Amino acid sequence: MAKFDFESLTISEVETIEMISGLPIDALMDDTALKGKSLKAVVFVIKKREDDKYTIADAGKVSFKDAMELLQPGDEADPKDN
Repeated sequence: MAKFDFESLTISEVETIEMISGLPIDALMDDTALKGKSLKAVVFVIKKREDDKYTIADAGKVSFKDAMELLQPGDEADPKDN
């Protein structure tokens, strides 16, 4: 799976992340910021791109390990996507 590129976020996706997390987008990586809501918001946006029926409740069920893997700096496009 190709990793997520934050620069590809649409303005609506940024707004969604901010609404769910309660934080401005640039505060998400702040060491003092709460991570649960932030991770849930970002996972939700990432997975929603793949599955329009994906819910915020679904995002809440993702393990911390899997969420962190989604957020790792990405390689270029996944070869399977070509």
